[in-house]
Amino acid sequence: MKKHVKIFSIIISIVLVVVTVLFLRIIPSVGVKIDENSLQINYLNISNKIFYRQTLNNCAPYAVMGVINIVTGETKDPEALAKETNWRIIKNLTFPQGIIDLLHKYKIQTKEYSLKLYSDNEKIMWLKNQVDNGTPIILLVKVKNIQHYFTIIGYDENGFMLYDSLQEKENNDSRKTIIDKKEYAGNKYYKGAEIIELWNNGGYKIFFRNWAVVCYKK
Repeated sequence: MKKHVKIFSIIISIVLVVVTVLFLRIIPSVGVKIDENSLQINYLNISNKIFYRQTLNNCAPYAVMGVINIVTGETKDPEALAKETNWRIIKNLTFPQGIIDLLHKYKIQTKEYSLKLYSDNEKIMWLKNQVDNGTPIILLVKVKNIQHYFTIIGYDENGFMLYDSLQEKENNDSRKTIIDKKEYAGNKYYKGAEIIELWNNGGYKIFFRNWAVVCYKK
């Protein structure tokens, strides 16, 4: 009898984990506050010393590294963060829960969103709102048929600034990346329509569509 109770308890635990990690994230966000943006440019401070090119499929911990630097000013080794990242499957592919747990480990508060019900223009305004609130955002996107995470840190009239660990490498440093616009924050710049297309294509089937996590200090 005790053995059966234990097995049943394990099954229930697995079901709860699946529901929490996967199925609850199918539900799109509703009632999201979106304000008209009046600023032409705004960005968050990030050290240009951490613009590293990721190792294989380690975009999740590298995106978290960028957030930690913005929110706390601390510089973390992204490869050390990779070793601490859970919720990974074959070839280091990482579920969003792995990002959430890692951010929480470093005392960074999070709020998740799924904006698939909103128009492209509303999504652009929402991203700008988060920057105006002083909060970096990690998005799940699809780049060249690869699921990928990167960190939004700023915008101007035409597009967005971000830390993207898939940015091309510098010629003289195999770890560091090039910087698209040195007068801005971040190492990568996308026009608004480009970033929305990448975001709209992100996710796994019905899961994590237009997924984002807003990050701030506790």
